[in-house]
Amino acid sequence: MTVKNIFHLSFLAVAVVTLNTACTFEQDEFFDETASLRIIHENQKLQERLVSESSDEKHGWVIQYFVAGTDDAKFEGFNLFGRFYDNWKVTLAGNHRFLRNGNANKYTEFTSSYEMLAEEGPVLSFCTWNDILTVFEDPVDPSAAPRTISPNGEGMKGDHNFVLKAFDENEILFRGERHTAEIRFIPCDRTWEEYIAATNEMKNQVATSTLPNYYVTNGTDTMYITGLYKGVVTYGDRVYDPLVKKTLSCVFTPNGFRFNHPDSLVNNVFQEFTLTEDQTRLLSEDQQTQIIACWDTYIVDHTAVWKIDEESFTDVQAALFTQISAELKKYNANYSLESIGWGQSSGTNKVTGLVLSFYTNAAKSKTNTAGYAMTSSRPAFGQLLLKKPAVEDEEKIDKNMTTIGNKATGLLSLTRQFAATLDGKYNMTPDSYFLPKSALFTAIEGGSTFKTK
Repeated sequence: MTVKNIFHLSFLAVAVVTLNTACTFEQDEFFDETASLRIIHENQKLQERLVSESSDEKHGWVIQYFVAGTDDAKFEGFNLFGRFYDNWKVTLAGNHRFLRNGNANKYTEFTSSYEMLAEEGPVLSFCTWNDILTVFEDPVDPSAAPRTISPNGEGMKGDHNFVLKAFDENEILFRGERHTAEIRFIPCDRTWEEYIAATNEMKNQVATSTLPNYYVTNGTDTMYITGLYKGVVTYGDRVYDPLVKKTLSCVFTPNGFRFNHPDSLVNNVFQEFTLTEDQTRLLSEDQQTQIIACWDTYIVDHTAVWKIDEESFTDVQAALFTQISAELKKYNANYSLESIGWGQSSGTNKVTGLVLSFYTNAAKSKTNTAGYAMTSSRPAFGQLLLKKPAVEDEEKIDKNMTTIGNKATGLLSLTRQFAATLDGKYNMTPDSYFLPKSALFTAIEGGSTFKTK
């Protein structure tokens, strides 16, 4: 995979152009008015839009809120919610981790006041304290323990004054007046608690600390992001020790996630990604850039044992399984072979390769393993290469295999024969493309097709 023009940034004039050209309300009617009067009328249009979406038969607004401007990201994005009333009251809600008074991560609502300021352009101002929002700009840094005044007195660098950039029927775009982060309002299509539940479900599906790495590719060039589950990703030319990198914040949606500002892969600009219908990847707005979890390297590199489903055994493998089980009982009559797989054995002097898992008592309450070294690698995306050891490495076995083999003298030979049936190249099809727990390994060169469980 090549990396070209790694960070060719294009901060789009995007559908988010400046106020004077982007707002959808008609400005011709204000053409003969003074600038200040025009802004007053524009504020009226904006307030009407905020209030109309907050009526009883609708669900108000999702506020995709970011802090700390467009520099390297420190905090994730936050889903807040709002209903605006024509009496200049606003109810905000959220369940973020910085809520105070014991409400952290709990759904909370708080009502306060807002106003429309006539500055160089329309400004939406949350002019009184609101527990949901104000914590982001409090001089006390809520991420510090114990909580103290931040060195610059700016806390998390949030904003309560939102400068209008553009709006239409589908979204309203603002920037923080002081720290310039993008803040986006979109109509909410369900109750706020339902939106939170759907967003959490999406996050749990596509983002995990167990598999934190992702390809970002346009089919020709490839970059990587890591740490999506934190809501703050590192975007770079490789996963470990990238030569060039940056950080981006994101906010999750019921359909995927959205970065705090547009970025690019060569000439393909992206900001929001949506999970595909087949749930294999996330696609950008123009569907030219895709994000794919590095599930293939996870399968190859993960040390857990991938146990082979006996139903996928060939006749030869089934016969060997029976013989290996019999050999184990020569060592200890209470041993019962549970499975054969590949991964890392758990005993002393552990090895990575073919792993025999067996019970040591009738209650099947404890499982031991014996390991025989095989190599695994990833020759191409979505492929696995399993190789039996070279002649000089054939005796690379763990202590359990050595100990048992001293009495069950046929065990190592039978295990070696089983390894030979797996020697080959495979296409991998996981049960989940974001955190595989099993997979189908289809032989494409040598080997034998098998499933894991």
